[in-house]
Amino acid sequence: MEIKNFEFKGGLKKVSMALIILCLVAFGLSFSLNKAVGWVDFLVFSLYFTTLSLSGLFLLSLAGIVQASWLTPYKRIPEAMTSFFPVSFIMFIVMCFGLHTVYEWTHKDVVANDPILSEKVAWLNEPRFIITMVVMFVIWNVLSIFYRRFSDRLDGQNGVQASKNQVGFSAISMILFSLTICIFAFDWIMSVEPHWFSTIFGIYVFAGTFQSGAAFITICVVMLKRWGYFEGILNENHFHDLGKWMFGMSVFWAYIWISQYLLIWYANIPEETEYYVLRHHHWNTIFFFNLAINFFVPFFGLMTRKAKRTPKSLLTIASIILIGHYIDLYVMVAPKVFEHHNAHITGNGIVQALQLLGGFGLFIYVVGNALSKRKIAAVNDPTFAEGSHLHQ
Repeated sequence: MEIKNFEFKGGLKKVSMALIILCLVAFGLSFSLNKAVGWVDFLVFSLYFTTLSLSGLFLLSLAGIVQASWLTPYKRIPEAMTSFFPVSFIMFIVMCFGLHTVYEWTHKDVVANDPILSEKVAWLNEPRFIITMVVMFVIWNVLSIFYRRFSDRLDGQNGVQASKNQVGFSAISMILFSLTICIFAFDWIMSVEPHWFSTIFGIYVFAGTFQSGAAFITICVVMLKRWGYFEGILNENHFHDLGKWMFGMSVFWAYIWISQYLLIWYANIPEETEYYVLRHHHWNTIFFFNLAINFFVPFFGLMTRKAKRTPKSLLTIASIILIGHYIDLYVMVAPKVFEHHNAHITGNGIVQALQLLGGFGLFIYVVGNALSKRKIAAVNDPTFAEGSHLHQ
C-alpha cells in the first residue's frame, strides 16, 4: 500500500514559528508585569505540554500490553508526541530557578517554624526534588525511544516476534508511567500547597492528561485526513472511536473530580478543606467553569453517534477539552501562589491565552518534525490490517 507521508513545511511550519515568537513575547510580558504570575504561568505551561506528551506514552503502553489494533493506523502521532520530552526537560530545568517563588517549602525559615513542613522535609527538599525530576525525564525519554524502535521493528520483517517482545516491555512501561505521573503530580502540583493532600490526586492529574491527549490526537487525525493523508486507511469509524475516548475520559475526569470534592467536603477536615475554601472564595467562577468545560460540554457535545462521527464536531469539542485542561491545571496551581504574593491574573487571562496558543506552535513544531521523519502509517505492522478495518 502506497501511503503519502507527512511533510512538515509551508504554511503550518511558518505559523508554528510565528506562534513560538508570540509565546516568547507573552511570557516576557507576564514576567515584566509580575514575577510571581510569570513563574505560575511558566509552570502551568510546562505542566500542560508535558502531560500532553505523557498521554502519548500512556496510549503506547496501553496498546502494547493488550496488542490493540485500534491505535495502529495512527500510532505515529502519539509516538511523535513523546518526542517533546527533551523540550519539556529543558522547561523544567528553567522552572527550577522559580522554585522559591512558587513553593513555600523551599524557604528554610518557613519550614523551621512550621511543624507540619518540618515533618515533610525528608521528601520536600530541593536536592531530592530536582534529582527525582531528572530521573523521571530520563525514564520517559528512554521509554519513548524504545517505543519508536519497537514500532520500526513491528513495521519490518520480524513484526510478529517484535509484537510478542513488546507486551512485556509495555507492562513495565505502564508500571513506570503510573508511578512517575503520580510522583510528578505530587511534586510539581500538590506541593504548591504542602499542607494539603489528596490520596487520589495522581489519578486526577492522569485523568486530565489522558483526556487532553485524546483530544490532541483527534485533532491531528481529523486535520491530517483533511489534508490528504491516511487515504484508504482512516474513516468515520476511527473518528467514532476517538470520539468515544474523549467522551469516556471526560466522564472519568468528572468522576475523579467529584470523588475528591465530595469526600473532602463531607469529612470537613480543616487541613483538607482549605484547598476548596480558597478556590470557592476567590476563584468561584473559574472553579465551576472548569467543571463545565471539562465535563458538561464534551458529555453533551459527544453524546450522540452522529457527533462522534462528524469531523467538525470532533474538532470543536477537542479544542474545548484542550482549553479545559489548561484551565484545570491553572486552578490547581495559581490560587495558593497568588494568595501568598497578593497577585492576580494579568490581562484578564489574555496573556495566558497567548502563551497557550504560542505553546501549541512549539508543540506542533516539535511533533510535526518528528512525524515527518518516519512513515506516517506502519502498514507492515501485524495489527495494521485489523486496525484499518475498524467498525463501530
